[in-house]
Amino acid sequence: MTEEALQKQLIEKLQGIESPYLMDTEVPIPYQHIYVPDGKDTKLEVWCFKQDIAIYQPLFERDPEDRKDYVITDKNNTSVKVEFKNSKKIVGLPFVILELKKKQPNTHSILAYSQKAKMIKTIFPYCQYLFLIYGKKIAPRTYRLGEFFDEIIQLQNTEGQEIEKLKKTLLKHIEIAENKLEKIKHEESDSDD
Repeated sequence: MTEEALQKQLIEKLQGIESPYLMDTEVPIPYQHIYVPDGKDTKLEVWCFKQDIAIYQPLFERDPEDRKDYVITDKNNTSVKVEFKNSKKIVGLPFVILELKKKQPNTHSILAYSQKAKMIKTIFPYCQYLFLIYGKKIAPRTYRLGEFFDEIIQLQNTEGQEIEKLKKTLLKHIEIAENKLEKIKHEESDSDD
């Protein structure tokens, strides 16, 4: 089974999750913001990674035919032009991300995806990043090197109890993300700074 086939099977099986959020494949999620000075104005480039499966709210929806930029302007008419990179239509505000691997990944891949999780969490600190490996065994190095994964999941098949367990895991992580977000919101309103 390819990762694409696994992704397709899982999104079909997981659609029944009771959640106030959307769930889809290949959702662009911001991982990096770069400010580029341009005279009096500034360009803000928002770079995105497409995620295997994301549980999210739309951050921005864009008509692919109408590639308008977003502009933030202050009282002095200084502006920041926002450009979304690597996204065609929608940019997601993630609550849970499920990264899929069809077999035990090598060390390089584990490190790369752990770093990807870290980058996303710098922008969305409440987001839960789950690393799912389809197959019979997860190597110990996955646990040692995957320090920014919120959970590492082993899935042996896409049927029955395995899927029900995965649904419960996703619901648990949605709740964790929501609780973290509430704490962040309260922290801002209670700030002494």
